[in-house]
Amino acid sequence: MNTPVQNTRLVQDLLHKLGDVVHQIQRERGCAGLLLDSLGKIFARRYDEQNKAVDKAINDLRTFCGRTDVKDALPQSFEARLAFLLRKFEELTEVRDQIRLMKVRYTQALNNYTFKFTVPTIDAMIELAQREPRHNSALVSAYSNFLQWKERVGMERALGARGFYTFSFRNQEFCDRFVALIAEQRTYFDTFKALASPSQITVLQEAVQDTDLRALGKINDLLEEGAPPGEIEQYSGETWFELLTRMIDGLRKAEITLVNGLEGALKAEATGNANDVTSGKMAQYRPFLKSLPMLAALADGDLDELLSLSQIREYEKDKLLFLRDEPAARMYVILEGWVKAYNGLETGEEAILQMLGAGETLLESAVFLNMPTPVNAQVVERATLLSIPAPVIRQRIHSSPQLAVNMLNTVSLRSQRLVQQLELSRLKSAQERVGWFLLRLALNQKSSDGTILLPYEKSIIASYLDMRPETFSRTLKKFKEEGFRVATDHVVMPDADSLCDFCDVELAGQCGRSQTDDCPRPELSEMAYQTDS
Repeated sequence: MNTPVQNTRLVQDLLHKLGDVVHQIQRERGCAGLLLDSLGKIFARRYDEQNKAVDKAINDLRTFCGRTDVKDALPQSFEARLAFLLRKFEELTEVRDQIRLMKVRYTQALNNYTFKFTVPTIDAMIELAQREPRHNSALVSAYSNFLQWKERVGMERALGARGFYTFSFRNQEFCDRFVALIAEQRTYFDTFKALASPSQITVLQEAVQDTDLRALGKINDLLEEGAPPGEIEQYSGETWFELLTRMIDGLRKAEITLVNGLEGALKAEATGNANDVTSGKMAQYRPFLKSLPMLAALADGDLDELLSLSQIREYEKDKLLFLRDEPAARMYVILEGWVKAYNGLETGEEAILQMLGAGETLLESAVFLNMPTPVNAQVVERATLLSIPAPVIRQRIHSSPQLAVNMLNTVSLRSQRLVQQLELSRLKSAQERVGWFLLRLALNQKSSDGTILLPYEKSIIASYLDMRPETFSRTLKKFKEEGFRVATDHVVMPDADSLCDFCDVELAGQCGRSQTDDCPRPELSEMAYQTDS
């Protein structure tokens, strides 16, 4: 029987084995690109040699996974995950045969390597690191962003080699794709730096040569600035491949050191007593989380395991959570506070798509579909959020039918609310929109004296309701004329029925007077009851 320390060492050894497989497949992917682009004129021998390096890494992994002590060290159900990966690696033979016979297009070959092999393996590595009890969660989060960054640098090696060899930088669509890849890299790299401990950052600085970073940064800057091809085309395809390979080999060395430093011994340096605080808050919010549609009906063990891989974080007002088109690395559940989901307009203004409060989720669709973020998100009042890593959610969806059903229900409910929001902004008058909004707040706050607290600035409320601030102010004056008391941060209803004219089926389903003799809109109560049934 292994000790906890032995289990941790075996898990880290397994992360090294998986990391070596990914590293070698990333290099094979780059070799395949130049082989295909040159129609076999270059890199044929190197491609064959790299096939052998990949096969050796996979065989080493297979042998290691077959050991009894390794199996004993694995988290529950992870052995099946490894077996799935090892079966997937068997498909490399078919991929290679198609490449050697030139029966596959460059883009298809690139996607095969990426989505069949590297992405599933990286997801498994992140999950394994997260589920090891002795690993520090903050250091693991930094490590997971590092892995994603390294994968994007590997993609840049493959794409860039093609760009220089075939002069594809003269094609705007190719350049746009390259710039998008650079943006993904920067997101993961910036997140890594924000989460990493000083030791982790030092490891990275020592592993990568400054000259390589400067050369890479120069080309990236030229591409983002839209420089003419003559300025960009500074390398041959082979030279670019060697430059990026040297850099990625340095990243692999850094990765090995990062894995060896994931244990909780670095807790004080990285996060102080953050884990203890998160654990206490998780217990505090657990009943609330258990009541949410997405987590409802989950077995206690499944819920506890999911929460153990998550973090609770507090965000100050105006904190930007993510930008549109970033990789959806995490899903968020709002525990307290308010977050706005918005997109920018050509005029420079914001179009607020949703205002999300306690119990609502962010990025569930993007995480579910493994797509970039569709909107920007910013905290509008101090907020507390549960952050769940995307690979964890996707893996749990596959292993838990109940969570999959809950996610589907959550996405469907979000879609329904977006339709209602569209109807609200397009078909209702300003007074109907404001009345609906105030009633929604009143039902959520359950005030006993008719006071409705305005949770964020009036300008944000106006934008959310698709009206100008002055229109919102004029509308509030109309409510004031009808007996409402309007202040800077709250509104007081004259009586309990004063907003019932603005009710709809969704709000009726949330009202405590629904299905009682006190309800002034029994027809809505009946419709809400039928919908629930």
